[in-house]
Amino acid sequence: MLWLLPLQLLMTGGLAWVFADNYAVTVFHFMDGQMQALARSHAAHTCASLAQSMPPQVPEEVHEGGEFVVQLWCTQDLARHASGLPSASLPLQAAPGWHEVLTDDGQHWRVFTAPAGAGEVRVQVAQSLFFRKLEVGGRTFLASLVGLLLLPVSLFVLARVVGRASQRLQSSAQQLAQRDEHSGAAAELQVPCEIEPLVRAFEGVLARLRGALASQRRFVQDAAHELRTPLTALSLQLENLRPHLQASGSDFEQLQQGMRRASHLVDQMLSLSRQDLAPSLPPHALELRELLRASIALGLAEADRRGVEMGFVDAVDSAVVLHAVEGDLRSLFDNLISNALRHTPPGSDVELRLTPQWVDVVDSGPGLPEAMRERVFDRFFRMPDAPPGGSGLGLAIARQAGLRHGLRIELRARDDGQTGLVARVHLP
Repeated sequence: MLWLLPLQLLMTGGLAWVFADNYAVTVFHFMDGQMQALARSHAAHTCASLAQSMPPQVPEEVHEGGEFVVQLWCTQDLARHASGLPSASLPLQAAPGWHEVLTDDGQHWRVFTAPAGAGEVRVQVAQSLFFRKLEVGGRTFLASLVGLLLLPVSLFVLARVVGRASQRLQSSAQQLAQRDEHSGAAAELQVPCEIEPLVRAFEGVLARLRGALASQRRFVQDAAHELRTPLTALSLQLENLRPHLQASGSDFEQLQQGMRRASHLVDQMLSLSRQDLAPSLPPHALELRELLRASIALGLAEADRRGVEMGFVDAVDSAVVLHAVEGDLRSLFDNLISNALRHTPPGSDVELRLTPQWVDVVDSGPGLPEAMRERVFDRFFRMPDAPPGGSGLGLAIARQAGLRHGLRIELRARDDGQTGLVARVHLP
């Protein structure tokens, strides 16, 4: 609309210029014809009738009304002449034809001097150029005024048309923005026909993506389910074989840790596949403080086994309510707590801090280089010196669960100068 406004003004100015040019040609052609006809009508006068043939004229009617000024000269005695407007001071032009004359009083005239004929008088007809320019300018202004009055009307109509199209586009964009790989069939969008192929192509790409992700989820679920049963059987058989193995206790413990890691990996894969289905679950109002206490209670057994103390600092006076899927939030904080316990050495502590702006999970481990604080959110990524037992999926699951509910996870160094890492969950 901002580009169209100067364009419309430019077009209106161009049309006014064309109208003025063509109308000036028309006016000059018509007036010149009248002047020639008037000159021919006065050619029959005689020198004796000069005084009676020229009634006096009013200057205002000449300059503003466009009246013709007729001047007659006696052919034998040019000193004898008559004029309807003596104050015009227009001398007889030597050459017949058309002339534009500037008089001593600053007036411009369009003058036609008739050729010398067989009659007794010479005829010259003049008209004020000021009148002609005033006539052309006035008509051009009226024509331009119509165009300028039509300009807001056309812009209003155009704004309504473009506005309705833009509203349809915005509505379609909002509907498309709400669609993801979990959405169902293609939506019937009311869009302009010019972009309908683009929308249909987008729906086709989304449908193919939906099919590919569904195949991936089915593969992960099937693989995890198929692996869980033999791993459980192997763990039981390993416990049954403990009295009959001659291996040292450390070797048997390493074997058990490998089995626990494989079982943990299968559990994380199942959690990841269930998380992919979580957007179809309705959110509920959850009290964050109670959910954190439940996650702490779940991690106490692992903390006791590792010899780590767990604490909870509550810096919020009122209830903190989030509208989310409970399984997502439990998965988020359970994985953060499990990750903190895994990296905290025995005899140290892990602390949860609840504030109105965020939730901190603070460990006392070796920390994490700043360059690696984003890499650890990638699936199956593990630091080379990471302690055993992890699967490389915990932080990826936590971030994905948080993003669906507007919770951003940030890894940062501790503020108190001690070694360790802070996993900060920014609340919406």
